[in-house]
Amino acid sequence: MGNDGGSIPRRSEMVREKQKDEKADRKNQLIAMYFYCALSKKPLQPPVVADGLGRLYNRESVLEYLLDNSAFGDGTQICGHIKSLKDVKTLNLKTNPAYEKNKKSTAILSFDDQPVAQFVCPVTMKEMNGNMQFEFLWSCGCVFSAQARKEMPEPACLVCGEAFGSKDLVPINAQDSEVLDALRKAMDTRKQEEKDKKKHKSDAAKQKSKNKHKRNHDSTEHAASSANDIPEKKTAKIQRTAA
Repeated sequence: MGNDGGSIPRRSEMVREKQKDEKADRKNQLIAMYFYCALSKKPLQPPVVADGLGRLYNRESVLEYLLDNSAFGDGTQICGHIKSLKDVKTLNLKTNPAYEKNKKSTAILSFDDQPVAQFVCPVTMKEMNGNMQFEFLWSCGCVFSAQARKEMPEPACLVCGEAFGSKDLVPINAQDSEVLDALRKAMDTRKQEEKDKKKHKSDAAKQKSKNKHKRNHDSTEHAASSANDIPEKKTAKIQRTAA
């Protein structure tokens, strides 16, 4: 400090610089979540899938992980809850026309500038870049902005028209801890319902097989009984004739 020509930064300048850094970090985080696969860290390319927590993946990367859990260093930490393709939903995404026009320039994504989003809301045409909350339906896989969904007159998908329940609604890349806890519960509920459905189907198949076996057994006994009655009828007829 003395006479070296330096200066001590003011507190207000330090606060502004910190806010600027935090804003840049937030921006980079959003780009990472909305433009890159959460597993492979490669740019998202259709078919894109999402898990019950709303994280986005390239389907190819999920398949690679399921075949070899060690294919990605932190794979089990990121998606250890994904045990099969039933644990993810293939998304019905609308491509951004602006992205198609700038495809060459967005081939290599940059964290310095806001890249053109690959997908948009099919209703509002707002870009899915993290600046606006997007959601998808587990029932049909359709994706739209939360703003568009709030304007729906009834609980039916804005894209395909399929009816849905509140448990089907999954926010994409949610950060709120309470929301994530609710999503984990909904995810566990779906898995349990799937198990119960599978068990019910298995029990029904076993009961059907058992009933079929019983009918076959009864038919065999009836045929044997009928065969035994024939000699008795012949004997009775002979006796009547002799008399």
